[in-house]
Amino acid sequence: MASAIPARLRQEIEEATGSVIATERARGGGGASRQGAEVVLRDSEGREQHCYLAWDSRAGDPSRMPYFERETAILAALSGPLADAGVKVAPLVAAFPSHLALLSRFVSGNDRFPQAEDKQALARDFIGQLAALHRVDARHPALAPLGDAGVPPSVRIRENIARWQAGNLKAGADPILQLCLAWLAANVPEDRGGSVVLHGDAGPGNFLYDDKGVTALVDWELTHMGDPMEDLAQIWVRSLIQPFVPMADVFAAYEAASGTPVELDRVKFHRLYFQLSFSVPSAATASAEGARVGATGTALMFGTMHRRVMVRSVAELSGTPVTDPVLADCAPDWTDRFYETALEDLKTDIVPAAGNQRAAAKAKELARLVKFWRRRASHGAAFDAAELAEIRAKLPAAPDTLAGARVALAGAIASGAISFGDALALCHNRVVRETWIMADAMGALATTWYEDVTG
Repeated sequence: MASAIPARLRQEIEEATGSVIATERARGGGGASRQGAEVVLRDSEGREQHCYLAWDSRAGDPSRMPYFERETAILAALSGPLADAGVKVAPLVAAFPSHLALLSRFVSGNDRFPQAEDKQALARDFIGQLAALHRVDARHPALAPLGDAGVPPSVRIRENIARWQAGNLKAGADPILQLCLAWLAANVPEDRGGSVVLHGDAGPGNFLYDDKGVTALVDWELTHMGDPMEDLAQIWVRSLIQPFVPMADVFAAYEAASGTPVELDRVKFHRLYFQLSFSVPSAATASAEGARVGATGTALMFGTMHRRVMVRSVAELSGTPVTDPVLADCAPDWTDRFYETALEDLKTDIVPAAGNQRAAAKAKELARLVKFWRRRASHGAAFDAAELAEIRAKLPAAPDTLAGARVALAGAIASGAISFGDALALCHNRVVRETWIMADAMGALATTWYEDVTG
């Protein structure tokens, strides 16, 4: 069987370890662009080491290098000089920048939290791991690639928000992102202490477990210094998609393990902050010249969900009421039956006959797109016209195209040329329409929202 491991990477591994790759078995790579393999290394004396290898197809993209360097640093630190901190990771064996590849000792475990028998106990163990991580000496030299631990969380937050605002205005300015960023910039919480080491993408799916508890925290490429409430907020955001235990239980477990009180308002700020941290770069990537959108059905589905949740978050955090717009009642035209036929073919003939898992997944992606196209065909023009008219009613000088009007609205939000209430209403109306267009493809994600923890 041909090896999936790139030949150059295989050579680098064997040179660095003084061993040959005796066996390999393909495994998930821990991300959309990552590939992985379970490998056995055998040295000249026949001794074997069971390892896991992950490499990234984006190795040619220089913007990925900082993420790789941070992940390498945290794994090297927690499996080396800071191993006694008690944070469980797959011990790092070697790193290979040429392929953004990490070779670690193999740690067995399941990453599917819904399959856990005792979810409450497992969640407490995971939260205990986060608390242990937050107690790590952030000033240790091995953690220097994560940033300066002496910089207060609020300073880093403000710097990031300013950078995201400027970057979004430069590359496909989006009024929803600008609205959220403007609110964040005006409401950065006061510091409660110094920066701690954060996982950066904490939650179900990013840790392994067995019947005894957590075996390793994984997917560290977003690790950084900051406010410990960020990691709790990340769990809350991920729970929109991946079921976990009630957040009230998460907070209680964290307070018990860390001795640090959980501040609900601070966590809610960080929920929105976390969503912006990936939504702004995603928007820039999608708007880049020549950009090819991948996994389009899923991208539309999750993008629509996050925009809706972000706008609702701003409304609730600011205490500003919003009213849903009246949606145009447009009857489908003669083309609708073709969408219906395509969906039926995908469901009954194409997906069941798909020869492999990738083909079946692609067919399901296409089904989501067909559902999107179907509703865009019937309502897209009317929804676009309504949004354009609403923007120009508030900004009469805005261009007479929807794309141009959205850019003008984003600029007005950034400069303060439109009131917060008016901007919020316009963005809310947009996400209500976008969600209706995607609702048939989204299922429960069309209405998902954060659980109430105040009761």
